[in-house]
Amino acid sequence: MMERVTNVDDFISELGAGIFKEKLAHILSQSAMGTILHGDKAKKGKVSIDFTFKRVGDNDQVIISHKLSHITPTKRGKQSEEDVTETPMFVGKGGVLTINQPKEDLSGQFTLQEEGIRSVK
Repeated sequence: MMERVTNVDDFISELGAGIFKEKLAHILSQSAMGTILHGDKAKKGKVSIDFTFKRVGDNDQVIISHKLSHITPTKRGKQSEEDVTETPMFVGKGGVLTINQPKEDLSGQFTLQEEGIRSVK
């Protein structure tokens, strides 16, 4: 039996309503280009992602604080920036994170169900 895990592609795409993914793409490219143009053994580019989880009341929901930071080499030093935003998500069976509330199955456990698929009896 396969263990249910969070779909990382969906997770990243949902953070900040999709804006986090765009910011990450931009920062990765910016840091890589700065490293090629101005990097050496002492001047290196760096991109960091930090996630912090905080439970929402007694619900099966968390607020995920996502911090994106970077250091990019420049001609005369370095440029750095830090961006922190938050996204609420639901925690389903096995800890699976999703933006949509999981549906409850017959055993009372929460499971994720794909939209548009219905069981036939």
